[in-house]
Amino acid sequence: MFSQTVEYALRAVACLASSVPDAQTTEQIATITHVPRAYLSKVLQNLRQAGLVASQRGVGGGVRLTSNPEELTILDVVNAVDPIKR
Repeated sequence: MFSQTVEYALRAVACLASSVPDAQTTEQIATITHVPRAYLSKVLQNLRQAGLVASQRGVGGGVRLTSNPEELTILDVVNAVDPIKR
């Protein structure tokens, strides 16, 4: 079973994958995915630290995937926000 954090991360990554190569703001992602904005910011921070997304501030900024969506796995996303313990 996936945690709420993993579900939100998967929603965010799916949203970003649908807009490649364009960036989306946190507000846009929150609206599309129905994830609370404050929670989404924390999830995106974990994804950024794992190198799955990149963010840029300012006009024309936003969040985007750092790799091709076809190369990204669910396990990559899970391990970025809630690593599986063996």
